[in-house]
Amino acid sequence: MQLLGFLLTYLLHSSHAAKNGSRAGLGVTLIQYGFAVRSQPDGVTGGPPPQESEPKDPNNYQFGTSGDTANEVAANVDSITQNEWLSYIFMIVGWFILIRALTDYFRARRTEAVVLASPDRGLGVAVVAENETPDRAV
Repeated sequence: MQLLGFLLTYLLHSSHAAKNGSRAGLGVTLIQYGFAVRSQPDGVTGGPPPQESEPKDPNNYQFGTSGDTANEVAANVDSITQNEWLSYIFMIVGWFILIRALTDYFRARRTEAVVLASPDRGLGVAVVAENETPDRAV
């Protein structure tokens, strides 16, 4: 539903704020979706995590007694699931979209301030109505 809102606001925007706001919203949506995908176990679309994820005996762990700690670390690196990779991709893309939307918005605001501060509004000749001075023209 949020993607539909993004499409409508992005296609029907009438200002820089609306355009960049919809892009920022898409970025936040992707970040949220990444967190949601990461919290789901592989192959499960919802519900509680499977019972295998809970340790059988949490008090029965040997710290540093085995010499194969490098193998344990390698096994943990290999255990990154497809859902985790997908969630990282969603979150990274979402952050890039969000940061880009914010920088584009502030760049447009800065450009607007520069144009409004110049008396000729960037046209070379001031646009003034009758009985009006260039410094008071809108």
